Amino acid sequence: METKTKFTILFSLLALLGTIVLYVLELKWFQNYFEAKKLVVGALLVGAAIGVLLGYLLRNKAKEQVEKMQLWVTCLIIPVLMMPLFASLTNRLFAEQSTPTKVEFWEEKAYFQSRFGQIKGERMEPSGYYVFIITNGEMVRLENGKPVFPNAQKGDTVKVPIRQGLLGFDFIDW
Repeated sequence: METKTKFTILFSLLALLGTIVLYVLELKWFQNYFEAKKLVVGALLVGAAIGVLLGYLLRNKAKEQVEKMQLWVTCLIIPVLMMPLFASLTNRLFAEQSTPTKVEFWEEKAYFQSRFGQIKGERMEPSGYYVFIITNGEMVRLENGKPVFPNAQKGDTVKVPIRQGLLGFDFIDW
């Protein structure tokens, strides 16, 4: 095997591993976006458009039909898979400073997770907390590792640190 081929394989493997690690680290932030679905769908559409453009520009590089299909599939899949991660990182890392914003508290609920289930009689510690708030007339579910408003009652006004991202998607920064 040539050195160039070995280097390409190693680079591809490291890129795949790096992408997986970045996605795992970024998933906790997706939980605290106000419009996560809109961010992801928009990023997927942009990724698809970039993939089509790349495929169109590179279409003459492949000679046989199988190579053309491989090229198009690669040009479509990689941008589509990478764009939500890139959009979230860009939005979050270049965001404005957090602004304490008043919202209406609805509820804070502990959740429990265990890979192997709960053993009968075992007392489990909460894995995290879902925080339900109402902002702009809409209920939003956020996630945190510890209780944020332990003494708040339904209907109380609380302050949450909201940051507006570079792409215009707001998220909670705690």
